[in-house]
Amino acid sequence: MYGTGLSSVTLALLLKPCYCAKQNSVVQTQLLKGVLELAVLAVIARGETYGYEILSTLESAGFDGVGDASVYGTLRRLEQAGHLESRLAASDSGPARKYYSVTPSGNQQLQAGTDTWRGISDALGKLVQS
Repeated sequence: MYGTGLSSVTLALLLKPCYCAKQNSVVQTQLLKGVLELAVLAVIARGETYGYEILSTLESAGFDGVGDASVYGTLRRLEQAGHLESRLAASDSGPARKYYSVTPSGNQQLQAGTDTWRGISDALGKLVQS
């Protein structure tokens, strides 16, 4: 076919998209990086909470595969940016817990990010429906 020496079946197999678990995992990881800060802010905006509870809430909401290192790194970045504040509180079941709450700038960041996300979601929805 077209002087390539490839049969049409071979060519069709070569051009067929490959959706393997690893590829999907990489795509999901990249998408998650883009929304993790927004998701963490949304969880904490519901009320003061601590790291493990944030992780559990994210997983319950469908953010499968979110690692604790990713969540704790995100919490650190958001706090350094002034979007979160924290306090240590004694725990009955182990070491002290670090509780997080959203600051006014964190609420502004959450609102702006939510507006942006809705705009992107709406635009993608229009493209997918076409």
